[in-house]
Amino acid sequence: MTDDNSPKPDFVPYDAEAAIALAKAVFPRSTAESLQKSTAVPMRHVTRWLSGDSRIPPKLLAKLEKQRQLRDEFSQEIRDLYADMRTEGLTKQAARSALLELAHHDDFEDFEDL
Repeated sequence: MTDDNSPKPDFVPYDAEAAIALAKAVFPRSTAESLQKSTAVPMRHVTRWLSGDSRIPPKLLAKLEKQRQLRDEFSQEIRDLYADMRTEGLTKQAARSALLELAHHDDFEDFEDL
């Protein structure tokens, strides 16, 4: 006789704190707005996800994890390039100006679906 309350082998408990932290790692600024624009889900659902009142869907969590990994890689490559350029004399203000200009370029203005 099997126990109906026993967890299924594939069942992984939902960790709201970790899910919220993942969303914030991908979108540290304007988390709710960025997540809403990237998923086209109503803001009400997004705020419920970020408050822990409802679960972020597993498929979205997988996509966010991939984006976190790629974002970390991208950030490290930029930091490495910045360090190299600093040794060549690039000033902090010139680097910051270039990064801001790039971030505000049309290529980065639209949100893509996750």
